[in-house]
Amino acid sequence: MQMGVHMSKVTENYKSLAAGIGFTYDEYTNTIYGVKNGYELLVYATDQRYPYLMTITTSARSANVTLGKAEISLFKKSVAPAVGMTQKDSLITVTNKNQTNQGKLREDVDYTLSALTAFLSERSFVPCCQTCGSSTQTVGFMLETARLHLCANCAAKARSENEVKAQKRQQKNVNIIGGIIGAVLGSLIGVACIVVLAMLGYVAALSGIVLAFCTLKGFDKFGGKLTVVGIIISCAVMLGMTYFGNRLDWAIQLSQAMKETYDYKVGVFEAFQVVPGFVRELDGMGDYIASFVQQLIFVAVGAVPTIISITREQRNVNRVAQIGYMQNTGVFESAPVGDGVSNF
Repeated sequence: MQMGVHMSKVTENYKSLAAGIGFTYDEYTNTIYGVKNGYELLVYATDQRYPYLMTITTSARSANVTLGKAEISLFKKSVAPAVGMTQKDSLITVTNKNQTNQGKLREDVDYTLSALTAFLSERSFVPCCQTCGSSTQTVGFMLETARLHLCANCAAKARSENEVKAQKRQQKNVNIIGGIIGAVLGSLIGVACIVVLAMLGYVAALSGIVLAFCTLKGFDKFGGKLTVVGIIISCAVMLGMTYFGNRLDWAIQLSQAMKETYDYKVGVFEAFQVVPGFVRELDGMGDYIASFVQQLIFVAVGAVPTIISITREQRNVNRVAQIGYMQNTGVFESAPVGDGVSNF
């Protein structure tokens, strides 16, 4: 609930920011877009952990000027030292400083947009397609997780290629055996983390999170994609490997205790076999079960966000969405775009 409330507040702040600078907020792609002084601009947060660290991009080129260190330094001095600027081919990216005060954020972004477009105009930068470089008005597109500035022809090509990729992916079956192998291999990293951190004397919260993450990622990587069946299998692997890791941890502690206390050498494998019985005799079954349950809680803490993240990534695969209107994956019908962004 807290996450939902937080994201709702961020969305409202983005809408307010967009209105304040004369742009429009597209909730579907989480992007503020618009045209200023002839340049199509996209404003967004690249990292959702820092929702008010805004990135501004446009695509433009100049026959005479390349934004080298001297030009970038000049721009930063004219705006603010904390502002970052890069150019990769025709894509120009400016990163504004993190500003949680909404009034100051709007002021900073608006000033940066004006400064950037004036800076480019003075150096004869002409808006162009990010892909083909043609000097034409572009429209913002979301290609998987990347935001691009594309002309009509490149957008049509991206759509066509996306349809082929989407069809191939849809026809691809999940490799269950490969997924199980990947999940087991991934879980072994988590088991190693449980043992190593326990030996170092740390509470193994991190180890449970690592186990969940690596198990799910392992199934996704080796199985082709993470489905509901894959999640169920991965959870079963997590449950079994958490038990194995917890018991192995106790076996190592038992082996060390026997050597230090009684100067009697017991191998880890031998100790692993007798852990439940030994713990029961010492009336420590409650602690043994509690440590297992604690590890399961840590695993769940890691599993839930990982499942959400992988599912979101899979939804974004082969996605091409024109920034400015709702569009489902694989559907590429023309739709009107307003607020200063030219239609194709």
